[in-house]
Amino acid sequence: MRQRTRGWIMPEADILSLLRLLDERVNSPKIEVRHRDTLIRLRDILEEDLKTYRLDEPQKEPQPRSGEAA
Repeated sequence: MRQRTRGWIMPEADILSLLRLLDERVNSPKIEVRHRDTLIRLRDILEEDLKTYRLDEPQKEPQPRSGEAA
């Protein structure tokens, strides 16, 4: 099965910031149910993108501590 990709990429810091805003809106008593459902779906998409982004990052090799031989 072919994996769908979106035509946009959002930096990790922006995703985290947007997730915080979405959580505030979802938990607001003033929001309508249909809007809450849409925001929850958007949050799921962003969390999936964040997980994929973190898995695709190359693993950083640990740097030797000062005083240790390489």
